[in-house]
Amino acid sequence: MTSFKQARIESLLMTIDQLSMAKIRHLQQIHDLKSYSNACRVMKQLSPYVHETTHDKEKVLYLNKEGRQLIGSTKEAKRNMTIEHILLCNEAYLYFNCPIDWKTEYVVEVKERVPSFDIQFKGLSISDKKKVVADASFSRNGYFYLVEIDNTRGMGDNKKKIESYVDVFPNIQDRNGLVPSLNVFTTNDSRKRKFEEWMKQQNLRGEVRTFDEVK
Repeated sequence: MTSFKQARIESLLMTIDQLSMAKIRHLQQIHDLKSYSNACRVMKQLSPYVHETTHDKEKVLYLNKEGRQLIGSTKEAKRNMTIEHILLCNEAYLYFNCPIDWKTEYVVEVKERVPSFDIQFKGLSISDKKKVVADASFSRNGYFYLVEIDNTRGMGDNKKKIESYVDVFPNIQDRNGLVPSLNVFTTNDSRKRKFEEWMKQQNLRGEVRTFDEVK
């Protein structure tokens, strides 16, 4: 195997690892593999290192043990994961032109004051941690983007998730020195309007888009 071919295989595997799973079309766009037929030909070179499944009649690739070992990854994707959610997250990744520091499942924790009911514990303040997990994150031009993918969650839960960002936005700015921006991708215009309304009510900077607008 030539060094160029080996480097391309490893680069493709690292992209799959970063995204957890990827369609051939996603890899075609990210790695500029020209035609779809050429991308399929290149994907055959990955066969020793990936598992294959299908979603909406398209092939989906994720790393097997050999693929993880080749690139030194400890992250294991499994077929029973929420494939549709992961693939929609990839659409957001492509929409933002493949950010270099794109990370999935970005966790933010902030300390919350817990009512002590006038009980004192030798001067110790009682606190608890509030955790919010964004589907993805990246930074660009002085902003820290938090990405939420909405495809199956109920709108009641969505409202709670939006409200949870009110407490963590200041923490994000303190931690990263960047202005936080919440970017929601959802399934239809009705849900989009609801998200926009909630974000306006909570004074959260960001944008809401439907998947049809970005594909």
